[in-house]
Amino acid sequence: MKIKEIENEVEQFASEWQSITMTYSDYARSVGISYTSLQILRYITHTPNCTQKSICEMSFLPKQTVNTVITGFYRKGFLELREMPEDRRTKTIHLTERGQEYMDTFSPHIKKAEYEAMQALSEEQRAMLIEGIRLYGKIFREKIFAHK
Repeated sequence: MKIKEIENEVEQFASEWQSITMTYSDYARSVGISYTSLQILRYITHTPNCTQKSICEMSFLPKQTVNTVITGFYRKGFLELREMPEDRRTKTIHLTERGQEYMDTFSPHIKKAEYEAMQALSEEQRAMLIEGIRLYGKIFREKIFAHK
C-alpha cells in the first residue's frame, strides 16, 4: 500500500474518532453539562472504588480539572466521598440518590444510543470493529514507544 493511502486512512480514522467524541460533547452540552463532567460522571458510575486519582489516570484530565468537577457535583449533593479503610486520606467517590436521579435524566439515553448504534452493525462488523481498534491500539502503543 502506498504511503499516501495509509496517511489518508490515518486521517480518516482520526476524523471519525473525533466525530464520535464531538457527538458525546454535543449531547452533553444539550443536557446542560460539559463533556468533561459527563466523562467524569460515567467513570464514577462504571468504576468500583473510583477515586480522583483513578479518574485522572483513565481520562488523562488534569487533577485540578477533576477536582473542580468533583467539588461542584459534591456541593450539589450528587456525590458522596467515603474514606478507604486502608488509607483514610484516599476517598472513593459515589453517586448519592440525588446524583443517580440526575444521571438518570440523560444516561439511559446515551446507553440506548450506544446499544442501538452497535446493534445496527452486523455481528461480523461488531467483531471486526472491536478487534480492529484493539489491534490498532496495541500496535500503535508498541510503535510509538519503540521509536523513542
